[in-house]
Amino acid sequence: MTVFTQLPRPRTHVVERVPLHKTGLFRLSTVRRVLSLLLLMVLAVGALGPTSAFADEPQTGAGTMTDTITDPQNLLGSDVGSVKDAIKETAEQTGVSVRLLYLPHFYEGVKPETWASRVLESMKPAHDTVMLAVASQDGKLVVAVSSNSQAWLKDQTSVDQLSQAALEPVTKGRNPDWVGSAKAMMTQVETLNQNQRHHRIMIIALSATAVVLVILAVVVVIWWRRSSRAGAHHRKSSLAKKKSRPTETISELSDNTQKEAAS
Repeated sequence: MTVFTQLPRPRTHVVERVPLHKTGLFRLSTVRRVLSLLLLMVLAVGALGPTSAFADEPQTGAGTMTDTITDPQNLLGSDVGSVKDAIKETAEQTGVSVRLLYLPHFYEGVKPETWASRVLESMKPAHDTVMLAVASQDGKLVVAVSSNSQAWLKDQTSVDQLSQAALEPVTKGRNPDWVGSAKAMMTQVETLNQNQRHHRIMIIALSATAVVLVILAVVVVIWWRRSSRAGAHHRKSSLAKKKSRPTETISELSDNTQKEAAS
């Protein structure tokens, strides 16, 4: 399958074993597990871009299937609209695209972070894309950032912070807050983006200050050189005048002597 070909590894973070006793969901039978895995494979293959199966509006039924949200278990419930609004706002505010993938299980036999990376890259994501993938029945949560993202977003520290933000709402209550998890991750994206902007402004300000200091230093050097040359010229002129005065005095004395002798 194309999804499992060798692809650039985007940064990922996986959180293993989210407590399942909080989910309140029944365990799947063997048949349903197989069906879930088949669904997962279909989603992975069909993740090359939005198709008719990923319409702008959620499909009718138990789950949601759009170009940004895959939630066949309906974990987002009636709040899916607000989550879509948050995804849109995050893109407008930060330029970061967010994808949400909720499944009962990840593909068996492949590490979750590797699987999430391959699925995300198979979607041919836009620059700066973050995907939150959740295996609700396995208790696993993965955050993956596309390999074509900016350095500040795909930095491992940033990925870890996004993962931690998404994890907290899932584990702090009696039941996992999947809506809060998605929104918390998006809020962290905005925070990271603001920090990056502030960092960029600081760099620009420091660079501008350095340029001004260099210009001032050049001006001072030029002024000092010109002052030194003018001072040297003035000293030479003064010395020349001092040397010429005794000659003029001797000449005047000689003339006076001759005038006195003539008289």
